[in-house]
Amino acid sequence: MVERDKAILDQRDVDIHKQNYSRLMQLLSLVMAALSTLMSLVLLIMRARMDLIIYVISTIIVLFILFFVFRTNHVTAGYHGLVYLTCLNCLIGNTLIGWRSGIYILFLLLIPIIFYNPIINKIHKLISSVFFGLVFLSTIVLSFLIEPILRFTIFQLQFMNSINVIVTFVVLAGIALIEIRNSNKVSMRLIEVNNKLAYHASRDSLTNLLNRRTMNQYIQMEYTRSKRSGKPFGLIMADVDDFKRVNDNHGHAAGDLVLIELAGLLSATLRKQDSIARWGGEEFLILLPETDFEGVQIAAEKVRDLIAQSSIPYQAHDIQITLSIGGVVCEREANWDDCIKIADRALYYGKTHGKNLAVFAKGDQYCILGYSDSGSTE
Repeated sequence: MVERDKAILDQRDVDIHKQNYSRLMQLLSLVMAALSTLMSLVLLIMRARMDLIIYVISTIIVLFILFFVFRTNHVTAGYHGLVYLTCLNCLIGNTLIGWRSGIYILFLLLIPIIFYNPIINKIHKLISSVFFGLVFLSTIVLSFLIEPILRFTIFQLQFMNSINVIVTFVVLAGIALIEIRNSNKVSMRLIEVNNKLAYHASRDSLTNLLNRRTMNQYIQMEYTRSKRSGKPFGLIMADVDDFKRVNDNHGHAAGDLVLIELAGLLSATLRKQDSIARWGGEEFLILLPETDFEGVQIAAEKVRDLIAQSSIPYQAHDIQITLSIGGVVCEREANWDDCIKIADRALYYGKTHGKNLAVFAKGDQYCILGYSDSGSTE
């Protein structure tokens, strides 16, 4: 159950990461389309060659297509298209206009595109990185070997360079902020998963009560607090009378139902600060913090009487159960492990003296707190 929940949460985290990356690529496609639109306007104002303007407009159309590709969750196809288009535009643009235009700076946008991708594996990222590096080096080499085909003034080139630098800086800053926010979400998810796993690890799988190991920790903490404050605490050991008869007469499914319903009754009866554990089989242990002799006696008899008067419906039958209960007060000088043994002996005393009894123990002395003549019935 815990492993299945963990797998579901892990898959949910992967889906969230994929959705975040898709939204990030949609934003990047729109930003690059806006940049290309601005570039086309600049080229029109500068009376550039019509074939260059047509190329920029076609790039804008492709970027909008990529936007819808990412929007429909075709992340892998959109990723390849955006990487190749960016490399092609930077290579051609830098060759046509020259490195002073700053078009090569757009190569920096490929870094988060490649390394933030949650879909591709490490080998694929390595191949993409090598491809990106080769295109980038080719762009630098061509800028030395080939004179710019299109001529622009220094002011025009500086203007285009400023636009490319500003846009690249803003996009990278935005990506960083988005990733910080996503990292915080992932951290919160990890905390949620850890808390859920810790909760399940501390609970009995059938009754959802505390398990034995966790109850020992709770008692140890209460024992430490008791030694410091001087206030005693109580322990109640309860066991279902003739539980084997329930399984034999109605089946193990009925026995499980009895334990589940009993756990619900105990939780509803006791105080919020009290802790209940399934100690083993049909045996339960109750921790009563800061409770004296009278408080333990009242709680023990209250639990016994409530269960004796309750019935559990199962397949047109009403299953009636009773509890044998042993109660003890663990004082400052007592060892809590010994207190559990004393409560267990008191429970056994009740079992051997008629069942459906709440017995309070102090040392070797036992006091019967409640008794039902009906005994254990179904």
